[in-house]
Amino acid sequence: MSLVRTTALALCFAAAACRSHPDPGTTDSSGQSGSDAGVGTDAGRADGGPVDAGPPPPDPHRIGGLGLGPWPAAPMTVYGTAQGLLEAPISASTDEAQNIWVVTGRALYLLRPGDKTFRRYTAADGLHVGPGWTEPPDFTLVTGGRAGECFVGYYAHDTHDHTNLDPIAHLGKMDQVLLNSDLSLRVDRYDFHNSNDAHFWETRTITSFVYDHFQHPGELYVGSNHGVTRVQPAKFRVPSTSQERSDPTSVEREYYADHVHPVVCDVGSCTGGSDDHPVFGDFYGLTLADDGRLWMAGLTSAAAIRWTPDLQLWRNSWEPDNPFVPAMPGKGANSVFDAIYINLRAVAVTLDGTVWFASGEVESWRGPTFGLAAWRDETPYQRKFVDPRSIGAAEYNVLEMVAWDDKLVLGFPSTGLLVWKPGEARGKRLGIKEGLPGEAIGRISLDRMVDPPQLLVPTEGGLAVLRSLP
Repeated sequence: MSLVRTTALALCFAAAACRSHPDPGTTDSSGQSGSDAGVGTDAGRADGGPVDAGPPPPDPHRIGGLGLGPWPAAPMTVYGTAQGLLEAPISASTDEAQNIWVVTGRALYLLRPGDKTFRRYTAADGLHVGPGWTEPPDFTLVTGGRAGECFVGYYAHDTHDHTNLDPIAHLGKMDQVLLNSDLSLRVDRYDFHNSNDAHFWETRTITSFVYDHFQHPGELYVGSNHGVTRVQPAKFRVPSTSQERSDPTSVEREYYADHVHPVVCDVGSCTGGSDDHPVFGDFYGLTLADDGRLWMAGLTSAAAIRWTPDLQLWRNSWEPDNPFVPAMPGKGANSVFDAIYINLRAVAVTLDGTVWFASGEVESWRGPTFGLAAWRDETPYQRKFVDPRSIGAAEYNVLEMVAWDDKLVLGFPSTGLLVWKPGEARGKRLGIKEGLPGEAIGRISLDRMVDPPQLLVPTEGGLAVLRSLP
């Protein structure tokens, strides 16, 4: 891995920022824990006049609410072996305390504000990874949650047997990781299975995450080989009575709803007939739009769904409970591309409300790929198709995509990034020449809690964090 670093780490937030959302097991900058650690009171001015309230306190539940944040404001900062990343990162994210979490093919890493090197965690620290828990490549991705919290996705191969009798029914899935005050971990495993029928264990490999910091803070959405699951991780608990232990599903329904998935049929009319053969899954694309809809994009299909106050009602993706808006393909909506197997790897929504889909592939058996598609929620629905090479990409195969305001950032398997503003003739490439530590792009994520945002870009040569786009 490249040994690269463009700028020194910044120091931690001011004490007020570090205390803004304390959690059990976290400490403020003075080393005290709890919500009142180091908090004083302002008695007002001696002359009785009004007190200037000053700037609002840091708030990770508001876009840009953490201000500049504790990390460098340089356009690009790179972390590699000099900062303790011993393997190539495959995914990275920040939590609400601005801790940077990274997963490689072998470990989970943590870099706290003020630290100079990453701390490394493995199965020896409580992660449910390795033999008996996961299958190679084991780790798939990571996302940050509350202060001192992240979620780690794992891999297990899919099978045609999705019942409790399947020998690998319990492999793969997710860990909720909480950082203790001594920097050890509390790790709670999520052995996802269907909420409507506990005999079905269809979720195996975690393919995407969205943690909601802004609209309904604390909600986590999990894409997988099969469908999309909604989680309220703050409610996690283990069965505590003999009755609950005899029916653990009743407890699980308190904190997750597994699952929803839009479908298409490669045989039959897909209207519920006996000749129908529905196909779906591999939801690598997941994003939460500013209008509140969660967009999901997978091997054959895409859809958006709204939030519901009732957790279990959310998974009833039919009229009148909580239908997809829209299902693609579905009643009144076009398919994203004019094919059955469309290999959607990412979905993003730009400022103007346009929904963008990227079709790419890692395994050729999954079928052809189709580049980019733009979709607008109008009557009739509007579609537009873009060949990535026509806007300056060196590759046709798009594996990653995020929307940063009115621009799209595209990630490729061997040629770095392309930053493109839709409507412009060409985008701008970012690769090793422009400062990236590598050009094989992993799972990118955009942190909008800080202002300007920061884009975390894993590569084969290290982790790049971008604070501005060309």
